[in-house]
Amino acid sequence: MLNILSITAPIFLLILAGFVTTRFGIIPREALPGMSRFVLYLALPVLMFQKISQLDISQIIDSDYIMVYAAGGLFSFISVFAISRWMLKDNISFSSLKGFGSACPNSAFIGLPVMMQYFVDDAPTQAFAMALIVENIILFPIAFALMETQGETGVGLRKIVKTVAGRLVRNPIIIAVFSGVLAVLVGFQAPGFLGRGMDLLAGAAAPVALIIIGGSLAGVAFSATLKDIVMISGFKLLIQPLVVLFLVVFVVPDMDLMLKQAAVIFSASPMLSIYPIVGGQYGHQSYCSGVLMVTTILAFFSISLVLSLLSLI
Repeated sequence: MLNILSITAPIFLLILAGFVTTRFGIIPREALPGMSRFVLYLALPVLMFQKISQLDISQIIDSDYIMVYAAGGLFSFISVFAISRWMLKDNISFSSLKGFGSACPNSAFIGLPVMMQYFVDDAPTQAFAMALIVENIILFPIAFALMETQGETGVGLRKIVKTVAGRLVRNPIIIAVFSGVLAVLVGFQAPGFLGRGMDLLAGAAAPVALIIIGGSLAGVAFSATLKDIVMISGFKLLIQPLVVLFLVVFVVPDMDLMLKQAAVIFSASPMLSIYPIVGGQYGHQSYCSGVLMVTTILAFFSISLVLSLLSLI
């Protein structure tokens, strides 16, 4: 148990530091968007490019990993969507927003730091790249397309394709992943001074990201009901990683052990820190802020539990 806490405690200590420093004005809330852009457009893409460009091309894509990771996310999304739509009688858009929160992990800001703590110097970074591919090509387009459905008319294939293409073209992390693959293919090696500069940038990605998460939780408003919080956080933090754990143990037993563990770790991460921003587009910002705050706090305990279960693999 102490080994597990040594992994999770530093992660959530930085989140707490971000919360406290923002709450008391040491880091102005107005600075958080700029810090987020630093991570998303500089530090994290450099980290991904650096790690992917050092891999063998055959290691970057694993069909079993993509299958189980997508299955876990889709199971959570469909389950929460169905409960919200047909049991709670919410409309399609609001049901999809709930499903989005239950299915799409914060793989960049929490999943990656936890994975790198768990594996120390030998983290399977390609697992993060494949998680991004699943999220951007499968989970996000389905969720966003349905969230745009304000009535009962549905969303056409053209809008879904446009959503996918737009996310891929604009997402700097996805661009970094494909740039890393290209670097592998052409045999690019960064010269010494450039490599050292990239090391400095990459090292800032995880700690700054965690500070941002904590800061974004300071001063959030609550409007979510207890049953919604229990439903969304339960599927996101427990059911989704348990589904992935079941799949890697019983459905794809021959998959690489480290990839199995990484898939479970990413699935156990709470929802994206942009959840309130997404919800705000549909009039549910305070609702999503409350769900995000509670789920992130509970993640300290659930991630610790999930990490203890990795010994079963």
